[in-house]
This record gives sequence, structure tokens and C-alpha cells, in this order.
Amino acid sequence: MDLDNDVSTILAILRSETESPELINVLYQLEDFYERKLWHQLTQVLDEFYYQFDKSLVTPTLKFKIYSLFITQFQSKLNPIKVVDFLLESFSKPEETSDKLLELKQEFLTQIKKENNFKDDDEEFKKVVDEDESIIYVDLQIARYYLILSRLNDSEDILSRLSPKFESTTNDLNSKINAAYYLTKCEYCQITENYNDYYKNGLLYLSSVPNLTEEDKVKICYQLCIAALLGDRIYNFGELILHDILSTIESESSQYNWLYHLIQDLNSGNLQEFNKWLSVGFQRSPMLVKFELFLKQKIIIMALLELISQTPTTNKQLTFQEISDFTSTPLNDVEHLIIKCFSLNLIQGYINQIDQVLNITWLQPRILNLTQVKTLYNHLVDWDNKVDNLAKTVYQNGGTVWAGL
Repeated sequence: MDLDNDVSTILAILRSETESPELINVLYQLEDFYERKLWHQLTQVLDEFYYQFDKSLVTPTLKFKIYSLFITQFQSKLNPIKVVDFLLESFSKPEETSDKLLELKQEFLTQIKKENNFKDDDEEFKKVVDEDESIIYVDLQIARYYLILSRLNDSEDILSRLSPKFESTTNDLNSKINAAYYLTKCEYCQITENYNDYYKNGLLYLSSVPNLTEEDKVKICYQLCIAALLGDRIYNFGELILHDILSTIESESSQYNWLYHLIQDLNSGNLQEFNKWLSVGFQRSPMLVKFELFLKQKIIIMALLELISQTPTTNKQLTFQEISDFTSTPLNDVEHLIIKCFSLNLIQGYINQIDQVLNITWLQPRILNLTQVKTLYNHLVDWDNKVDNLAKTVYQNGGTVWAGL
């Protein structure tokens, strides 16, 4: 059968099945660009068809027919990453999508072998496959669908194999592939309740994806905030607070406005306000209730960090009683609180157990709000005044010394 005539017949049948003038025009464009072998323009029209066209006209059935009857006949002429994207839009059942992705990967491998005259056992073939972006991308999509199908071990195997490419400082993969990796990692971390890794990979995903819908922004913002709250190694929220994503839940009309306040109050160590919004959070998101003890411990740690930052730079000493009063921690538990901060590497210093005093030599840097910046400014002004006074005292009392030199 002549391929061109077959494609023309397929598109003619699809045109006869629709009454939409806009859709008929798109189908004519597809045929025209196909016959003239204008693959780039053809891909652009397919992009419009799959992602921008009226969803009431572009039905799942039509997407399926365009992919399976049209695109598959000349997919080797198109950008392979685009072909993967079109496939993902064309099948609704996860099992079928997963199977088709595996088939497509095999077709990619066959094409690489054919183009380079490789054999299966060629070391060069393995090297090319290992670096090929289309293979990496389709593998990541396979890993995602394994997660949907609850095949966690299979998904983890793929992610573990690919992770060195994305964690390397020489990562030169394009942003779309990076976004696919970090999104898949996020979904894996969400299933396994690994909040620390979700927070890290979620922020990396945001740095890799150029555009998100408002719905997706709210969704990932919610998940990032929850990860920030529940991560047992996350005590620095600067990247999240400074990111535009947080503004999606800032307004009073947002259903997650309570979460915005929780993150801000946690960052500033505001114990009273945090507990107030936490009560709201328990009502809006009941799953947080089982983490109540951990969340209250976390805000106490942040309150201690806030107290340390308020302490004058020239005398970073705090009595156990001061810490107890500020953090609402029983006096007998203060030492345990301090040791916890040492173990998390949030502060450095030493404890005078006899006098019950904490001496701080270092505090982990963090993002400050305006109130905290003002406090820091006052510390600097105070320090500058003390240096100035010291200089004057030295000058007044040491005049004879300078004269004798």
C-alpha cells in the first residue's frame, strides 16, 4: 500500500467524521505538511492540536486515531521527545500507555542501531543509548507510569539508574528532560512519604519547568509547603519563601491561605501565631493531626533559632531560663532541645551545664522577614557604636603611647 495515499485516506476519513471547520482545517494542514515533508511545521500543528485546541472538539478517541493511524507512520521523521509527548496524550489507560511507551523505546533503540550500524553487544551502542536524550526521556515516562501502576520497585530501578545524570555538576540535559526527572522523583517521594527529598526535588522541578497552569501552581505549592512542614531535616525555608510559587496561596481567598501563614510563622519562629494557624490546619487538612507532636517540636526549634538571632552579636549567650521562657519549653527539657539543634547542625557552640548557659558560636544562615531584618540592623548599629566608642577610648587613653612610637 502506498504510504502517502494511506495517510491521505486516513485524514480524509477523520475529516468526514467531524463537523468542525476549525478541526477540518487542522487536518488539511496535517496532510499538506506531511506531503511536503515539512516535519517542523507538522510538529507545530500537532502541538496545537494536542495542547491548545478546544477540548470539546479534540476527543480522546480522535487523539488516539491521530497518533496510532497517522503519527506512527512517520514518527522517525519527528523529534522523538515530541513523539513521546503525543503518545502520552493519546492513551487514557495507564496499562496501555505503559505498554506503548515500552514499544516506543524499543523502536527508538532499533532506529539508533539502524542509523549507526550497531550490534546489540557493541560498547559504542551502549554508550550512545546511555546518552541519548530520547531514551532518557521515554525511560522517565515509563518510570512515572510504573508509579501509577504501583510498580514502585521498577520505577525506583529506573530512577536510580538515571539519577547520576541529573545529580552531576556537568548535567547538560535540556530543561524538559530535567523537569520530567524531578517531577517523577516528586511523585515517587510523595508515594513513599519522603518529605525531605520531595522538598528538594520539588524546588528543582520549579527551576526546570518554564510554565505551569494556575491549578498546577497551587497543587505543587501545597505539596511543597506540606513537605517543608513535615520534613525532619528541613529547617531553612528561604528558597520556598522567596519563590513566586508561594504567592499563589497568599490571598485571603485561597483555600490554602492557612498554609501560607504556617510557613511564614515557622520561618520566623513565631510560636503563638504558628500554633494558631496550626489549629486551622488540623481542620482543613486532618492528615496533619498525626504529626502534631513533630510540628510543635519543629516550631520550638525555630523559636530557639529566632531567640538566638535576636541576641546581641557581641554576647551570644543564653541562659536555660531565657530559652525556657521564650520557647515555652520546660526547664528540664532545654538541654535536650539544644542538643537537638546541635545534631541538626542548626547552631554551633557549647553548653555550660553548671551555670546552665548556652554559648553560641555559629547560627545557620536563613532568609529573614522585614521584622528580623530590622532586628539584625539594630544589632549592626549597636555593634558599630561600640566599635566607635572603643576607638575613641583607645585614642583618648593611649595618646602618650602613640606619641612615643
